[in-house]
Parts: sequence; C-alpha cells; structure tokens
Amino acid sequence: MNENPGFLHLCELGNPQELDGSDADVFPAGQPPRWLHMCIRHKATATFLMDVAALDDLVVDAMTAEDTRSRVRILDGGIMVLLKAMHLTDKAAPEDMVSLRIWIDDNRIITTRELDVDPIHEMRDRIRKGAGPRTPGAFLADIMDLHFDIVEPTVEALEDQVGLAEQHVTSSEMDRVCNGLTGMQQRAAGFLRHLRPQRIVLEDLLKSETGLLSPRDRDRIGENLDQLLRLLETLQDVRERLVILNEQINRLRDIQLNRTSYIFTVAATIFLPLGFLTGMFGVNLKGIPIEGHPAGFAILAVFCVVLVLGLVGFFRWRKWL
Repeated sequence: MNENPGFLHLCELGNPQELDGSDADVFPAGQPPRWLHMCIRHKATATFLMDVAALDDLVVDAMTAEDTRSRVRILDGGIMVLLKAMHLTDKAAPEDMVSLRIWIDDNRIITTRELDVDPIHEMRDRIRKGAGPRTPGAFLADIMDLHFDIVEPTVEALEDQVGLAEQHVTSSEMDRVCNGLTGMQQRAAGFLRHLRPQRIVLEDLLKSETGLLSPRDRDRIGENLDQLLRLLETLQDVRERLVILNEQINRLRDIQLNRTSYIFTVAATIFLPLGFLTGMFGVNLKGIPIEGHPAGFAILAVFCVVLVLGLVGFFRWRKWL
C-alpha cells in the first residue's frame, strides 16, 4: 500500500503493473524510469517534492499551486512543463481547462493535479496495456499528443456549430442561432485563453538543448506545435466569424424592426382619416350630412372605402408602399 496520501498511482515505464511504494523506495537507483502521479490537495505532496524528490523550490511551488499558467522551465537536472488540459471525464465544459503539471529528468516522471485531466487517464490506460512510453522524453511527447488529440475534435465541433449557425442566419432562422451564439463566443474565447500560451511552451522546448529529448521526441513536439498553430488559426477564424455573424443578426433584426414600424406607420396613416370621419359623424348632433337619407350609412361606408383605396394608390404612386 502507498503510505503517502498524495500518491495517486505509481508505475514503471514498460511495466503494465501498478506499483506500490513508500517515500523511501519510489525511485530506486538502477531501475527503469518510473512515473509518479500525485494530488496537490495533500500537504504530503509538497513535502515529498521538496524533501524526498529534492526538486527546486520554484518547481515545487509551480507543481503544487492551485492555478497555474502554461509555461516551461528548463533546468540542468530536468524539465518542468505546465499546460492547461481538458477534463471531460468530470463532465466539465470543454473550454474550462485545468492545470497539468509535469516534471521529467533522467529516471523520473512526476505529475501533479488538482482535478483529473483526460491525458493522464489516457496515458495510464496505455501503460496498463503495455503500449506506453519507455523514456521520460517520450512520456512528455506522448502526453502532448494525447492532449492535442483530445482538444482537436472539440475545436472542430465548435467550428461546425458556427457553420450551422451561419446557414440558419442565411435561411432567416435567427431564433435557432441567438440562444447558442453567446455560448459559442465564450467557448472560443476560453480555448484561446488556455491554448495561446502553450505555443511558447512548445517553441521553447524545441529551442532547448536538453538531452532529455531525443531527435524523435523533438520531431513529435514539432508536429504538436504545428497542430496547435492550426487549432489557434481555427479558433481565431471562429471568433471572427462569430463577430460577423452577430453583426449580421443585428442588421437583419434592424431591417425587420424598420419594416414592421413602416407597416404600422402606413396602416396608421390610412386609417387615421377613417377614424376622424367615424368620430365626426358619430357625434349626436343635428345637421349631420345625409342624416335623413335612407342609404346614408351605405354612402358613408362607400366613401370610406374609396378614401382607403385612394390613399393606397397615392402611397404606391409615391413608392411609399
């Protein structure tokens, strides 16, 4: 049994069996690299990283902070990488990414988390199936592969939603768009906020001269950078399309409002004389024209119809209607 409450799982690269261990024998000398995953909610985690793993105090602070920004720190003894990753297993919103903290050196991989992140779950499943990485550098490249492979379908789904919204607006089905427009804007902004800093992380890793990354690892990280750039371009395009879509919806609404106001104005103008006439002739006074005529009401009705037709014809002649 693991004696440290901060330990979540411990495994040896190339060995599908989960390991147990105490602080004293987590990373024995002369053994293949091991991966230790820890929870930052336990005070024992920071103590282990500082006293047993003997990591730099700045690295320990970053690995145990509740919230972090994506960045990389390359030291003589190892590499610390902080990323924002998705945690859909917790049924969270895709754009609400959480911190994924990684430390690698010659024979150790240490990851910490506050909440579960999807790439860690995928990596654990790979190792249990015997298909995991064999070196710390390959572990880092694999984690990045998993991370961006999980993000990419979600970004593509967002792009498809925007395309469908554009079709609805073109078909004047704006009611089907407006309810989800704000959500799409928030999702695109959330992805951009978390993914943009990761470009610098990947670029710094490629520029570094550390021996922990093999040429193969660097090539894979380069592919990850290319994938990230495509995602950022897609998200920026989505954001711009949403701005245009919002402006288009506002213009269409203005046109509809102006058209409705115009129709009401025309109707009021046509029926205003009728209201005046019916009000005037409805006054209970002697001397009203055609008061005693047996067809007086019919004459008045015909006059009103002729007046309406005359006003409609005048409006059409002036191209107001």
